[in-house]
Amino acid sequence: MAPPITFGTAWRCVGAHRRYGNDLPLWLCDEPPAAYSDAYKRARGMLVGIGYSWTDRGHSEPRLLACWWDLGVTVDVAALRVEVDRVVAEAAAEREAKAVAEQERHERDVAQTEIAAPPIRAALRALLQERPWALGRSLAEARDLAAAETWTSWGLRSAERYLSNAAGNILRAEERLGRPAPAAWFARAADEAVRVAALEACRALSARDEDWAAVQNGEGWSQATTWTGHVLSERESLDQGQAAHALGLLHGHRRQLSDEACIACFGEAPARRRRPEPEEQPALGF
Repeated sequence: MAPPITFGTAWRCVGAHRRYGNDLPLWLCDEPPAAYSDAYKRARGMLVGIGYSWTDRGHSEPRLLACWWDLGVTVDVAALRVEVDRVVAEAAAEREAKAVAEQERHERDVAQTEIAAPPIRAALRALLQERPWALGRSLAEARDLAAAETWTSWGLRSAERYLSNAAGNILRAEERLGRPAPAAWFARAADEAVRVAALEACRALSARDEDWAAVQNGEGWSQATTWTGHVLSERESLDQGQAAHALGLLHGHRRQLSDEACIACFGEAPARRRRPEPEEQPALGF
């Protein structure tokens, strides 16, 4: 005997299994439709009474499957179908009402947000155009948000957070440049040629810093130096203190610089790692 109603999906018999001390035929539904879940929630007592439930028997799935135990009871299928149809329709109507209410709430949210959004959107787009490095790991998300035609209040708050974090990153970089520079670098930065070379080297590293230190790839600035490095790169010229800080940052990335740039900045080229020679291949004899 098959389940009295199938809820529009397939059921399979997996033989007899123990339940409440009896061996009963068990039917399983691997992918129960929403109608089954709705009916089980709203008419659970009725369905359980005629054998419908969820079980871990008769299968090896890491979850409970919808099931029907053949209890051997007589079922008024017509009356069962009427009740199931009724509760399933109720559930569908409630979902529809919730969806309509959610859509109306969303539309109100968008309309209210668009009153405040234009200046924030403009500021975010300007930041993306002029100083994308300041956004750090939020860059991709900020780009997606700036490209969106409409924002919700969540989008507006996100944009404000991106702008605030970027401003904080820039401020921290400026504060770092305002601290006393290491004496050795400060003395070397007294030479105008060194200051010019340091600025050029900063710009070269910034140009290579395409991911703004989001990925450790040996290209451009590191996460510890990216904000300060980009702030320095934006200067038209560097004073002695700024150049000294630049030399300190550049020294940690000197292997990315050309020998000429290193000599101009530090007075010497860095020791380059030698590439291992390819192993000689044995001659083939014929």
